[in-house]
Amino acid sequence: MGNFEIFSQPGGLIVTLFTLGCLLVAGILAAKEDRLFSPISFLLTAFVFDFCGTWVEKLAVTAFEQGNAVETYVMFELLLFLAAMIFMSSAASRFISVSSRGSSSLPVWILGGLGGVAVILFTVILPAGDLVNRMRLIFPLVAFLYLSVGLAARFSDDHSDGYVLAFGITVILTILVGLKFFQVYAPWYTTPMSYILYGLSFLLMKSNILENKLDKSEQDIAKYNRRIEEIIKSSPFPIIISRLGDDRIILANDNAVKLFGIDAKVLDHYHLKDFFADSDNRRLLLERIEEQKEVQDFEVLIKTPVSDTPFWLLTSANIIDYNYDLALYSAFQDITSRKNREVLLQNQAIRDPLTALYNRRYFEDEVKKQILKAKAAGQPYSVLMLDADFFKKVNDTYGHKTGDKVLIELAAKAEKALRDKDIVARYGGEEFVVFLPEINSVQAYKVADRLRQSIASIVIYSDDNQEVRFTVSIGVSSSEISDNVDTLVKTADEALYKAKQGGRNRVEVFTRDDMKNFLSQSEQMSKDEKKNLHPIYDKENTAEISLLDGVDAKDIASGSGE
Repeated sequence: MGNFEIFSQPGGLIVTLFTLGCLLVAGILAAKEDRLFSPISFLLTAFVFDFCGTWVEKLAVTAFEQGNAVETYVMFELLLFLAAMIFMSSAASRFISVSSRGSSSLPVWILGGLGGVAVILFTVILPAGDLVNRMRLIFPLVAFLYLSVGLAARFSDDHSDGYVLAFGITVILTILVGLKFFQVYAPWYTTPMSYILYGLSFLLMKSNILENKLDKSEQDIAKYNRRIEEIIKSSPFPIIISRLGDDRIILANDNAVKLFGIDAKVLDHYHLKDFFADSDNRRLLLERIEEQKEVQDFEVLIKTPVSDTPFWLLTSANIIDYNYDLALYSAFQDITSRKNREVLLQNQAIRDPLTALYNRRYFEDEVKKQILKAKAAGQPYSVLMLDADFFKKVNDTYGHKTGDKVLIELAAKAEKALRDKDIVARYGGEEFVVFLPEINSVQAYKVADRLRQSIASIVIYSDDNQEVRFTVSIGVSSSEISDNVDTLVKTADEALYKAKQGGRNRVEVFTRDDMKNFLSQSEQMSKDEKKNLHPIYDKENTAEISLLDGVDAKDIASGSGE
């Protein structure tokens, strides 16, 4: 490849050394890939030996022109060309092998050994000028031929641009070396140009290897994704994979398609967030995932395009890599029936089974909370106590089944006539109680009277198709009287009693004046009850009674008391 004219041309040596340096840098960069380290290292070594051999050839020509002995120069020149051939052939064998490991260089070293013997034989023992001149051409010719074969072996790679370029350069150099047999010599700049092109081919080889690795990674990822898809499709649970960035659905199995009402042909048109009936529920799920990267058994309320009624699902979700993107893997389990049972049990605990109104326990607990909120906000509130008039007469006349109808219709009318934030409860028997937040006694009276009139318009029919009408009496108490639930109910009940005494089908309000009478009556009742107590409970007038009375302390100590 070398041409000793580079040492005679002005600037030729500098250009050649510069391009050789570029070649070495490119080779070092490319050799960082394990697969290229061995062949490129051998090639770089071969190029250095070839350059040195060309330099020694120039020294030999100069010595010959000066009439000095040239045998030593020629021998070193041929040995350098032989070394270049050996290393270039070794590089070719590394290219031929799939991996540098396991490649056999034995034939190369045998050929090199024979070449070394020939060099010594025909330069020292039996000098032969013609054979020497031919060996100067045979060594690089053999090296380039072998290298071209090695590079051609890599054409089967998916990406082989670098090998193709290096092959083309090697073929051209082989032809140029062959022309030297016919005394046709290439210009000096062929050498630096070949260095530049080989350096470029080395970098392309590295790029080809990286592209092959990328292809293999893509194939592995595609295989991994196919395995995920197979697992998802065969899963008995609905599973959805959605892109974490824009929340678009990437993959959904058949069970998920049916459950969510998704059109499988246009999956990417759907966003997972659109199926959440409660935005706060979704936000909490995403916060958990962000903190823990994985969430198990999280309850979500889902709505779908094919169903008007939201339903509950139990989801387990975690973040995965899918097609070079972060995705959310979500598996679902329908727990609607379980949630319905929970709601049913909860309603049974707080609802009256006949009227479906809240029961007394729930009313008292919830009103305590409402009173605290009202006091903090400085707002009024009122309590109504309702009782069906002559309810016993309805039961006796038309039967208990008709009596139940009366209670059911009364409850329904009360719920319909009042606000959503009002609390209506069945307090016991035919008595109902209502809590009215943000309503004072004057407003409560108006509400109660409208409610009384609405109930009076109700008509039901007995089993024998007789028309049955009924009325209610209502007592009102408010925050002007007390902030205690029990007191409010008792005072509203007192006002209800007053309405009953006043002729029924009317509303009475418990006032502060009524409160004075109520307290005095309560005090008198307490005294009357105290008088009727058995002496054993009257601790103020009766001495303590002990089971040990009459037993001596000594007997207790000895254990002989009876």
